[in-house]
Amino acid sequence: MQYASDNDDKDLELMFAEARRYPLLTAQQEREIDGRKWGAVQALHGLFAGTPELAEYLITFAGQCLENPPEISRFRNREQHFVLRRELATYFAGADGSEAAIALSKKFQRLRSVAGKRKLVDALNLPASLTVGMAVAMLRRSGGQYSDSVADAIGTWERQWQSPISGIVLERDSLKALRSALNDYTKARDALVMHNLRLVYSIAARYKGRGVNYLDLVQEGTLGLIRAAEKFEFEKGYRFSTYCFNWITQSVRRYVGDVGSLIRFPTHVQEQMGRLYREKALETARTGIEPDEETLAKNLGMDLDKTRELLQLRNLGVSLDAPRFDDDEGTMVDSMTGDTFGDTEDTAEQDSLNRFLTNAIDTLEPAERDVVTARWGLHSGPPLSRAEIADKLGVSREWVRQLERSGLKKLRGQSEINEAYSDFISAEN
Repeated sequence: MQYASDNDDKDLELMFAEARRYPLLTAQQEREIDGRKWGAVQALHGLFAGTPELAEYLITFAGQCLENPPEISRFRNREQHFVLRRELATYFAGADGSEAAIALSKKFQRLRSVAGKRKLVDALNLPASLTVGMAVAMLRRSGGQYSDSVADAIGTWERQWQSPISGIVLERDSLKALRSALNDYTKARDALVMHNLRLVYSIAARYKGRGVNYLDLVQEGTLGLIRAAEKFEFEKGYRFSTYCFNWITQSVRRYVGDVGSLIRFPTHVQEQMGRLYREKALETARTGIEPDEETLAKNLGMDLDKTRELLQLRNLGVSLDAPRFDDDEGTMVDSMTGDTFGDTEDTAEQDSLNRFLTNAIDTLEPAERDVVTARWGLHSGPPLSRAEIADKLGVSREWVRQLERSGLKKLRGQSEINEAYSDFISAEN
């Protein structure tokens, strides 16, 4: 343990020493660096419009967005699916950018002038990260190597395309221009990142002591900083340090919420719990007595029932090594059954119940049926969260919640469902 701690200290010293090599940028320096970044993006747009091989790839790419959007069930790495949904959602059928994608698919090949083609490419309003990801994907087809998470996700999605592209190899001049634009973009983006790393260290330090290693917090904060550097536009009139603050904070907070405790609570619940326990600690330090629920609710202006619920949430995680009773030497794990396989009749009963539920769910509206099936893992895959279902269907999480609620309400009103539930309770008792 001491050896690991010494290594962490050395890593921190190296990180801080590296950050001190990059002073904070002035407003003029940020403008120049960001100008080089977007200049590289525009150069890539020009290559997509003027290079036949890249143009063919772009047309196919736009068509697949409209006709064959990525499905989460086809991705072994869910994170890649989320990256693609984030980048491509605006170009799916019915979304804001779908008209521009349709226009490019239909008109691009009929145009002869590069200027006309460039207008169609610009109309897509491609984000910088997606432009670079597509360029890297084409660079890899020509044997080049370049690190990019969006390109990794695109590569997985390409294997699912209805009409895969094959045999496209860039000429030497096009390949050289593509590499030059990618290098210019990377240098500009990395300059924004390196000159603001000290902000990551500062924000990550605020979340120390929450069950997450500081170096892990720095890593997640750096990912948020990179995402901010990709999306930043100086022309909108604000400084990069102001813009990236929320991106870094959001990344760090989300990571703390995901891995900082045994049970994952929504972000707003975590914030309420943090306020509650901070007030509890302050009140204890001020009076020397642990405050009761009424005092905490009054000090925070919070409903009493809500305060009680938040206080109980901390007690949901129990270690298996904890004793079963105060005076018992045995642990919780000793009381757990070791049976691995159920009886044959259990399997038959489960199969029968699944068929019954499937028939009942088929009576719902199509949207309700899709949500209920995915939410409770009744399809060929694990249960999905509301956010994952919303990404899959291209709707908001609130709409998914309403569909789930209406579907369950209809199922609850079916007499067959109620009878099956009563039989199940009777069998359990």
